[in-house]
Amino acid sequence: MVKKTVHRRKSQGAHGSKKATKTSIAAAEAERWTCAFDGGATSDADSSLALVRSGINGHRLRIIDVHTGTQRSEHAGAAKICSVAWGRQPGAADKGSAHVLVAMGLQSGNVQLYSPARNAVVKTLEGAHVDAVVAAEFRGGALFSLDSSGVVVQWDVASGSAQCQLKTGLTGARALLVTADAQRVAVASHRIELWDVSRAERLHSWPGHTAPVHTLLWAADEAALVSAADTDRHVHVWDATPDAEARPRAVLATDSPVSSVDVAASGSVLAVGEDGVLYAWHQIAVAQRSTDSTATGARRNAIGYTADGVVRVVSTATPTQSLPILRARFSRVGSGEDSVLIVRGGAVKPLFETLSLAGPDGQFERELVLNREPQGNLLLTSSRQTDAEQQLAAQLQVYSEKGASVTDPVAEGVRASHRAGDDDADESARAAQGVPTLADRIKQLSVGADTADPANGAALAAGLRLTAGTLVRVLVQSLHTADPEMLETVLSNAARPNIVRDTVLGLPTAYVLPFLQQLFERFHATPARATQLLPWIRCTLALHAAYLTSIPSLVPQLAGFYQGIEARLETHGRLLRLSGRLELANTQIRARCLYEKDHERQARAAMSLPMKPAAVYREADDSDDAGPADTEPPTPVWQAEESTDDEGGSGNDDDQWKEGSGDEEMGSSDSDSDSENESDSASDSGSDSGSESDDSDINGLE
Repeated sequence: MVKKTVHRRKSQGAHGSKKATKTSIAAAEAERWTCAFDGGATSDADSSLALVRSGINGHRLRIIDVHTGTQRSEHAGAAKICSVAWGRQPGAADKGSAHVLVAMGLQSGNVQLYSPARNAVVKTLEGAHVDAVVAAEFRGGALFSLDSSGVVVQWDVASGSAQCQLKTGLTGARALLVTADAQRVAVASHRIELWDVSRAERLHSWPGHTAPVHTLLWAADEAALVSAADTDRHVHVWDATPDAEARPRAVLATDSPVSSVDVAASGSVLAVGEDGVLYAWHQIAVAQRSTDSTATGARRNAIGYTADGVVRVVSTATPTQSLPILRARFSRVGSGEDSVLIVRGGAVKPLFETLSLAGPDGQFERELVLNREPQGNLLLTSSRQTDAEQQLAAQLQVYSEKGASVTDPVAEGVRASHRAGDDDADESARAAQGVPTLADRIKQLSVGADTADPANGAALAAGLRLTAGTLVRVLVQSLHTADPEMLETVLSNAARPNIVRDTVLGLPTAYVLPFLQQLFERFHATPARATQLLPWIRCTLALHAAYLTSIPSLVPQLAGFYQGIEARLETHGRLLRLSGRLELANTQIRARCLYEKDHERQARAAMSLPMKPAAVYREADDSDDAGPADTEPPTPVWQAEESTDDEGGSGNDDDQWKEGSGDEEMGSSDSDSDSENESDSASDSGSDSGSESDDSDINGLE
């Protein structure tokens, strides 16, 4: 094969990489679909797509027909689906759709087998996994499943029991690949490991990627491995032979992180980037294998092979607007690798298209640009309407005077004069009663917020308080004449639930579907008006449900509204987690505020109460000041006698001191000595009487 020299514009690649760069692995995982094509599970290969989408109460598994783009069946469950895989019931001779199964790996560790033909889960495999089942693959009558802790379980689909369990120890595992003979399995996380199932032995290991691997495929008759990882702009091709090296055989470069990869039997590789561009390499795996066999080594160690072909889809309305390609796959039928099936659009209604990449020389087209119409609100156009819908549309024709007849002018003038007189009389009577006429009300309804006169505020309020019967006539007239201003006047009464209900009840059935279409168009154009539009949508769907179910192909017409609601609910889980964190923070703040208030209340209560001493210490008081409660206990006898002797001695000492003092003063005056002697004798007599009284007290105590 002739080596092709490719010159790429650096600015274009830099611009594409800037738009497609993600900030985290979690964001890339959320953008990537959880889906699988049926492959060879049925007789008609690539006829169905199993797509997992998030719902209100859990994940939904949708089986979509690739040829028509319609939904065949749907399974809604409360568990989170982490992986899907197509297979067949064991023992089925034919490849009919009645024997097809879809394995759903759940976050709880169980594996459910869903039958699209029965639209029910026919079997649940449980008890072997503890962590979430992130990958599954059918091989013959067995099913291999992998959980995030690196445990591989081989199930017997017929009995539902686990036959073998292989613990690889590879934490954070994401991808699983099984050989055709079911003897070896490849498990990938950041690195890739090849294991022998029967011997539970690791055969080979490759370094892998810096991020977790999300896609792992065989190439060149299981002689090579192709891998892609989150936030990685390269697709690696590894040598899977027994004497393989630990470095990649080839590295395929893209302009943005790779979201999906597919490999053809001939060795060609497809990769879809997060920028919505399809990249293709022509027989890159086989070419590398042949060069290895010839030992040239010129291309074996090359890093960063650019794509041989690039496919882009742009909008016909705006050529600068690109329409992203979501998935791509080599067609397993028809002309082989030259035919590629691409998926674009949205998850609610994906669009499938088959195109050829090969040019006249058999090589891939270097640059292929497809001009396609952008996907709108998914409402059917008039060219795709059924007979019943066309009859309904015929009833809603715009007013025309084509079938009007001419009458006698004289007779018509007489009748007009009579009607004018009657109308004037009626209007005069209503004006006298203060009731506004219908013309005044319509004029008030046409007054906008920017042109309204403040003096007419009361009249405008009276116009907004129209009854349900009047609003029904205004609504029918607005739908019949396609007057958006009059319809907006009716929709402005969304805050009056009773008026909304009565107006919708009085709406003729012929105008129900056009009214819903007008509501859906406004809802898609301005999602911020959901508060005003959702009351009308809810009442219309609830009150006219019987009529709506009788309309053919109603589901495609409501698909646009369903897509808008689903897009709004995708952020519901993150908002709930944020609400939980905020509620936890608010609870802690409230608890702290209550604690501080209680502490302050206790402090104020303690300050308001009188201070009471914890203990009181009193000193001994004098006998004259002490009361009856402070009277000391009686003194023991022996202490009383000692104290009496001491007192007597002290009295004598006092007498001696006093006598001494009298002798000292005797020399000065005789009269003074006489008086002193008299006082001393008096004091002696007092002392004797005191001693006698003390003796009597002691005798009484004894």
